Amino acid sequence: MAPPRPSGGQRRPSSGLDKLWRSRPEVIAEFVARRPDYEQLCAEVHYILERRLKSKGVEVASITSRAKTLPSFLDKIGGKPPDDPLSEMTDLAGVRVVCLYRSDLPKIEQVIRQEFRIKERVDKLDEQGADRFGYGAIHFVVSLGKKSSGARYDDLKGLLCEIQTRTVAQDAWAIISHHLLYKQKSAAPSRLRRRLNSLAGVFETADDQFDALRLEREAYLREIEAKKAADILAQELNVDTLNAYVRWRFPNARALPRHAVSMFVGFFHDRGYATVGDIDRAVARAAPALEQDERDGTSGLYHEALDYLLMGLSFADRRFRKHVAWGGRAEEALRKYEHLVRKDA
Repeated sequence: MAPPRPSGGQRRPSSGLDKLWRSRPEVIAEFVARRPDYEQLCAEVHYILERRLKSKGVEVASITSRAKTLPSFLDKIGGKPPDDPLSEMTDLAGVRVVCLYRSDLPKIEQVIRQEFRIKERVDKLDEQGADRFGYGAIHFVVSLGKKSSGARYDDLKGLLCEIQTRTVAQDAWAIISHHLLYKQKSAAPSRLRRRLNSLAGVFETADDQFDALRLEREAYLREIEAKKAADILAQELNVDTLNAYVRWRFPNARALPRHAVSMFVGFFHDRGYATVGDIDRAVARAAPALEQDERDGTSGLYHEALDYLLMGLSFADRRFRKHVAWGGRAEEALRKYEHLVRKDA
């Protein structure tokens, strides 16, 4: 099989690579033939990580994957290819996991150890030493584990994939560093390297602060959950207090959809509801109307806590009602039962 040659729109290889096309065409031919296997390996590793991290409750910013392209492969081996580049190169398939917090990196590593065979683990921070240039991340070279069995994996057994794990701060630093200096860091002006080095410390500090904020929020959530009803009502209205309120006020209804909580907190603020108590006083006034509507089934709602919350506020507050796009049955219920709304609660 003759290797493909670059055409009009493709980058022409350098003289050293052009020599490789002539002297070692079998290397390129083998890469082209095996690349679909590496693409499939990327997809499998990506899927396993996505599924297992979700089951473990590890929230990630992104998981991306790629099989090395032919131009990148040629650049990597240069004019002196190894005897068996497809066996010796470990990054022909690559997956990157970007998590939110540095404290989640050990959890991600645990999943990797459970799901794959690890050939190598490299901590880039340790590798760079005390006078490092750059910002650390952890790389793993893996192959599929025992759980990946069956005919679909026959062509993938033994192939290596590099998994990079980093935080969003590490990822941001790497992207900016790559843009400014690309891979030949030593070729960059020394003053730029010094500036970038100093910025690495800023990003590391940001990671520390993100972890600290996470712990602070978790403590705040525990504090909110421990409060009695009267204490919850005195709290400012935010995502966490609204969630706690609806669990208390509407215990049998489905919880607020996660995507809806942040949106409605702002919506309620704009309508003049600043505290949980402001919301609850309106809902309490509307309680008789809500109960009658639910018994009669006029609106056909009351499956989710959000139904109770929005209908209650719409019953009690005509100005609020104008800003909610209700359908015909809900509008009928609002007109039919608004006389049941208490004046004071």
